[in-house]
Amino acid sequence: MGFNDRKLETAILGLAILLVGGLGYVLKTPVQAVLSEAEVVYEMPRPKKSFLASLFDLGDREVSRKYVNPFAKKEAAKTADAKKNDKAAPAKPVAQKKQDTKKTAEARKPKVDVQVVGGNDTKTLGGDEIFPEGQRYNQNYSDTANNSNPAQAKEDKNVMGGDQWRALLMAQPTKENVAKLMAAFSNNEIDEQMYYTIVTDLFRNNKSEVQALGLVAVKGAYNVKSFSITAQYYDQLTPEVQTQAHAYLLTYAVSGRLPILASALQSSNAEVVMTAVEVVKHGHQQAKDGVNPGSDPRNSRGDVVVNGVAGYAKFIPIFQQLSQSQDATIAGLASSALSQIQTTAVAAL
Repeated sequence: MGFNDRKLETAILGLAILLVGGLGYVLKTPVQAVLSEAEVVYEMPRPKKSFLASLFDLGDREVSRKYVNPFAKKEAAKTADAKKNDKAAPAKPVAQKKQDTKKTAEARKPKVDVQVVGGNDTKTLGGDEIFPEGQRYNQNYSDTANNSNPAQAKEDKNVMGGDQWRALLMAQPTKENVAKLMAAFSNNEIDEQMYYTIVTDLFRNNKSEVQALGLVAVKGAYNVKSFSITAQYYDQLTPEVQTQAHAYLLTYAVSGRLPILASALQSSNAEVVMTAVEVVKHGHQQAKDGVNPGSDPRNSRGDVVVNGVAGYAKFIPIFQQLSQSQDATIAGLASSALSQIQTTAVAAL
């Protein structure tokens, strides 16, 4: 059979081939797209293992892995800062609220309208209108005296030292400066030794008015030191000042100040001892005669009581001892005073 006899078979075969080729072309495009999107896995060629390497080979065993984030600390710090900012944020509204409350309180305060009425411009307040007579206020020293904290008072004003006070009184011996000195001594701004050193300087001055200022200073404190210095420098005073000093010394002849006289009788200075004996005799005689030193307003102080004869009995042993003194003048005065007091004591029995 020839080719012409197989035309039908040949046509069918050619058609089949074309059909299969066309079908393959149609299905080729989707397959290639899928293959292009598929993940390609590459595997490195492994060398052949030796016997020793096989001992340390993990094989198919699972390995535990732990992932560490290198940015964990920075993220934690940012989180902490964010929390702080969230807490601090309400501070502004609170402050604003306080300010609003303050403004509201100020708005609620009562307002006072003041009307100024014209007065007499020619009349002003002086010292007499502010302070009654005899109660003048000393601005420089009363504040310090009333201050409950003396140490703070010394810091608040310029306190002078003892040498400065002495130089001031020697250069300017005035009543004002003596008053300031007495105030400083009362406030413990100057010690007792320097105070009486200045008093001694005033007594040694040749001017009567300066000596009188020394007598004013000793009157600021009734004690053994004031009595002793006045008695010691009595003969150096002018007659006018001596009269004032004599009256001052006799103010110790009262029962409240007899212990001061008893201490003065123990002095090593003869002038002081003799003056004290004379004052004791004077006071005893006044008590015997029933005369009390009530004319002196200073005698109304709390340390002074009515002058009585019984208070002088304490001087008997002192005068007995002084009557044996080697100083004839002191021994004679002591014996006279002893006889005077003993006579009164015997009469009282």
